[in-house]
Amino acid sequence: MYTFYDNLRFTGQDYISTWQSGNRSWAAYSVYNHKAGHEIYTPYTILNLVLRGRKRMYDGRFIHHLEAGDVLVIPPGALLCSEIMAHRDGFESINIVLPEQLINTFAGTGENLQLGAVKLDAALSWQLFAENLQQQFSEGAMPSREAIVTKALQLLAGSRQGAAVLGMLQQASADTLPVAMEAIGRELPELEKLDDIARKSCMSKATLKRRFRQLYNAAPMHWLWEKRLEKACFLLSTTSLSIHDIAYSTGFENIPHFYRLFRNAYGVTPKTWKLSFSANDDRY
Repeated sequence: MYTFYDNLRFTGQDYISTWQSGNRSWAAYSVYNHKAGHEIYTPYTILNLVLRGRKRMYDGRFIHHLEAGDVLVIPPGALLCSEIMAHRDGFESINIVLPEQLINTFAGTGENLQLGAVKLDAALSWQLFAENLQQQFSEGAMPSREAIVTKALQLLAGSRQGAAVLGMLQQASADTLPVAMEAIGRELPELEKLDDIARKSCMSKATLKRRFRQLYNAAPMHWLWEKRLEKACFLLSTTSLSIHDIAYSTGFENIPHFYRLFRNAYGVTPKTWKLSFSANDDRY
């Protein structure tokens, strides 16, 4: 089941320091000294800055391979799987919540960017920004939330890719489907028909289909199958469960169908994927 990413805290963190606004965390510096995996539902836009180590973020058919210096933007309403590979050097990152009201003060472009997590192009400006934040955390500073978030959004707006991301975030904030995403996150393997999703989302089938087309350019059931593949891929990488057990636990009752969809999505069979991680000792 996907865990509600609330207050920027997760199981497995060996150390965490947060900046608060009232009783809510808006930024967090996290350290992991061992491997960890999470299935995440976040209703907020998250800026993820990797300081040390490596991790993979699973988002449907897309797998983002992240290492020190990388920056990932996670849109609101996202269902993702996160695999932290804290080997000898551990893993450190900073997460910042980007509030909708500030995102909407910047001009985004109308480029057709598919809604999903985006790994930003490498830039010295992001590296310096991350280093400055890390230093402030280490010094115990309590900086202005508006100043930090505004600086992050200025960096985004300063590149063509970032401006397109801002446009995507603005569209996502306007059309997000929180009730549907929470239901899918809780009951992903059990949802079998469009009627089930519509009922859980408290909307008609026609409205649900229209909203999914607007947000994801995909039919709800097609998007659901991709999320099942996402979770299956994550479990193949991080657990010793059999392929059959993983397929059934993620909602696939027909194993040949699972193999076919998996190969179409990731270019290899589930067995090949699982063996590659076993050989590299990347599982838990």
